[in-house]
Amino acid sequence: MNELENRLARIEEKLSQKLDSDFTDNRDDEIDLRELWNVIWAGRIKIIAITAVFAIASVIYALSLPNMYKSQIVLTPAQTDGKNGMGALASQYGGLAAMAGINLGGGDSSRIEQAIELIKSWPFLENVINKYNLKPQIMAVEGWNKTTKELIYNKDIYNPESGEWTLDVDEGKDPEPSSWKAYQAFSSMLTVTNDAKSGMLTIGIEHYSAQVAFEWVKLLKQEINHFYQQQDMVEAQKNIDYLSGKIAETNVTDMQSVFYNMIESQTKTLMLAEVSDQYLVKTVVPAKVAEEKSKPRRGLICILGTILGGMFGLLFVLVRHFTANNRNISE
Repeated sequence: MNELENRLARIEEKLSQKLDSDFTDNRDDEIDLRELWNVIWAGRIKIIAITAVFAIASVIYALSLPNMYKSQIVLTPAQTDGKNGMGALASQYGGLAAMAGINLGGGDSSRIEQAIELIKSWPFLENVINKYNLKPQIMAVEGWNKTTKELIYNKDIYNPESGEWTLDVDEGKDPEPSSWKAYQAFSSMLTVTNDAKSGMLTIGIEHYSAQVAFEWVKLLKQEINHFYQQQDMVEAQKNIDYLSGKIAETNVTDMQSVFYNMIESQTKTLMLAEVSDQYLVKTVVPAKVAEEKSKPRRGLICILGTILGGMFGLLFVLVRHFTANNRNISE
């Protein structure tokens, strides 16, 4: 009986010690939280001042940003395999054509994927920039007058009246931005997406000018069609010339019939390429001149700037307080 009483006493003592420890920890936490609140309250003026500075700075920054406008066009493959019989011909004579080094065409979906990579490539965009002299509008424009519809150029970079680049560079260097820099700037304005389910291709351009964005979107559609149009015309004519030579070389009637069928398909491709304005892709949703800006989101910038200022002010007050406390303790 005495042993049982001793065990109960020891258990009771341990419980009592545990309760005292928890109470002490809670008291310490309460003291720490109270001290923390007192520090924040004492430094509230500093926190408010720092937050106000950040808020004002974010407003000034947001207002200094020029508006950007985005124009988009939605496209779909212009041809199908059944439209010109290329799919049936490719399945029937594909092996023979491959041996002869002739391309009878594949699915449009793969060409669309190729077109996406082509549109985003440096050589393609460089060619578009040079062909239409877009570099000044890419590299030197810093705004757009919505009322007069005029571009605002940075005269320290480019003079639109004289057509000369005025960028201050070291002696011996060309003030005109390089092709690579123009490509990078153009790429940052360009978005290209493809919906795998519907096969729709969306091209978007974001620029200071809503009119420029609208025109460039249509320009890219035109150039991608022109690229594949010219490519297929050259290939089709090359294939026709090659097949005509093969017909003259063989006396086998069946082989001649096959070659004539191939020539017919290549002739159809050549004719289609010559007359079609929408060769690879055609418009589903036409581009429009944007009436509202796409960015900057000035309200969000101001909110984030204010929140950042509040966090910085709070951190400043707490760090300053505990740094001073540690210094006093060490002394």
